[in-house]
Amino acid sequence: MKKEFHKRRKSILNWLLFGFLIEFVENEMTFQIQIIQDDITICIQTMYAVPQIGSKVEISQNNYPNPESFKLFLVEDIIYSPYGTANKLIGKYID
Repeated sequence: MKKEFHKRRKSILNWLLFGFLIEFVENEMTFQIQIIQDDITICIQTMYAVPQIGSKVEISQNNYPNPESFKLFLVEDIIYSPYGTANKLIGKYID
């Protein structure tokens, strides 16, 4: 009886810690940022940190021949929302 109770308690605590808390923190600490080149939104990407102006960002693209190909994007400007979070990265691809 005692062993079964501890087993159930452990599974509930694991779910609470890994299933709920980590997902909550991950959702609260990420940004959905639009990547814009020549006034056209290329993609919307989730990022953990806002890049600085002049930095290079890896953009993942899902093309059919290359399932996970990455391109470098040079950040030229960052547009923030009125609430202080970054919304848009303006720049261009680097070949």
